[in-house]
Amino acid sequence: MSVENPIHLLVHEHKYILKVVHALSVIDDDLGRGRPVDVDLIRKVVLFMRDFADKCHHAKEEAILFPAMEKKGVPKTGCPLQGLVAEHVKGRQLVTALAAAADAYAQGSPDAVEALRGSISGIRQLYPNHIWKEDEMVFPMAERLFSREELENMQLLFDKAEVELGQDHDRYVRFADEMALLHNDEPA
Repeated sequence: MSVENPIHLLVHEHKYILKVVHALSVIDDDLGRGRPVDVDLIRKVVLFMRDFADKCHHAKEEAILFPAMEKKGVPKTGCPLQGLVAEHVKGRQLVTALAAAADAYAQGSPDAVEALRGSISGIRQLYPNHIWKEDEMVFPMAERLFSREELENMQLLFDKAEVELGQDHDRYVRFADEMALLHNDEPA
């Protein structure tokens, strides 16, 4: 999906990430009530978070937006960029833990429910706060840093990255919308 402003694209992608993150509450509630959960659904969440949230979304931030902000004088270390990248790393760790917990759950491990709930809790705490920081503080600052022409050039880089990554946005958007329905949210 190409838009004129790459910052707006990142904000739009956040909406789908949040749909999946919020829907994890349904899985967590079932686990808390001792109900069985669909391991394949958890694995699809892991795939979404790895492919869409990380390889597509975070990659554009880390490889394109943040370095461009550095060139405009925003320090690489400290606030905000180093903190955001550290949160991306934490998100990767939590998703890896969720994948391992799902495998353990599928194998009937007695500790798997606690591990699943811990991973889900971490993801549900991290992502809304992280996205708020980007949407409300960092992205508005970024929009002020760049001229219209620079944003158009950045969008071209985003489009190129999408092609190189071979991302299938439509499939991930459909999955996020399905997860939103699971959580009784409206699809966008």
